[in-house]
Amino acid sequence: MEQAVAPYSSRGEDRLHLQGPKVRLPPRTALSLAMMLQELATNAVKYGALSNATGEIRIAWEVKQAEPSGYLHLWWEESGGPPVQAPARKGFGSRLIERSLAHDLNGTVRMEFRTGGVVCTVDAPLS
Repeated sequence: MEQAVAPYSSRGEDRLHLQGPKVRLPPRTALSLAMMLQELATNAVKYGALSNATGEIRIAWEVKQAEPSGYLHLWWEESGGPPVQAPARKGFGSRLIERSLAHDLNGTVRMEFRTGGVVCTVDAPLS
């Protein structure tokens, strides 16, 4: 997770908050999550929490146990950026995140455009 968002970390600033255990991901899952985090971070720089001097992003994850190998629950939450409005139509990046990556991950991806910031949650099996 850290590597996927490293290009967006500002030196000397603590605007990206990552919290979660070390997790060994299958290669396909790791690639899909990296693509998703890159897309979310790019949008945060253009329109969201990283488009101003005060916004922050919290990325947290945990492994929940379920048969046979558990699943990953990931949470991306922006705050302190400009007010968010749900887009009139979804762009390529949003469609990629919600549909393609959910399929690739064999899980669920939910995007919420809350006034205080974008929230994205992912649930994906680890096997």
